[in-house]
Amino acid sequence: GYALDVRDPVAFRDVVERIGRELAPVDILVNNAGIMSLGGFLDQDAALDERQIDVNLRGPIHGLRAVLPGMLARGRGHVVNVASVAGVAGIPNAAVYSATKYAVVGLTEALHAEYLDSAVDLAFSAVLPSIVATELTAGTRRLRYPPPATAEDVAAGVVYALQTGKVEVYVPRFGRLARVLPALLPRRVVERVGRFFGVDQVFAGIDAQARAAYQARIRD
Repeated sequence: GYALDVRDPVAFRDVVERIGRELAPVDILVNNAGIMSLGGFLDQDAALDERQIDVNLRGPIHGLRAVLPGMLARGRGHVVNVASVAGVAGIPNAAVYSATKYAVVGLTEALHAEYLDSAVDLAFSAVLPSIVATELTAGTRRLRYPPPATAEDVAAGVVYALQTGKVEVYVPRFGRLARVLPALLPRRVVERVGRFFGVDQVFAGIDAQARAAYQARIRD
């Protein structure tokens, strides 16, 4: 393993160069680092808002700038950005987190379009999980459906993106409704569907004690 603070563009570039010297050139980059601070928008710590933007958005940007020159020179590469269903459907009490994930989805789509007709074999994918049973969602409520995914489910989604080259991969696939329904139904109907599945409550009434260790760690 190589220690890396994804907020530091120089450190990201140095790690990529070190991997190239010690192992092999980086042909696949999975931008997976992410943090989530929850609560009402006006109640949030501005410093944690900035940290979410630094890790969740600037981190993938730094990673892309570190690996793309080598990928272009070798004529191949695939970048997978781990986003979230919150990147296509804003979630109450996770406004800044949702904003960062919307940005990551947009970044992925823009780069896909930018290199679509390129002579090199470059691919860009976004993996969009729903609720995942990791420390990041500690103390939150569960949706009525689907049940929480596992880290292994997300990893399988990353592999699927690499195998197929799909630009968007939802984990589970049911999450794709968050993208499809707003294009088909009036907003009021979509909001009712979301409430039925508990989207409006998943980050409301957080168990602060269950979340305390994670919240302290992302502050450090």
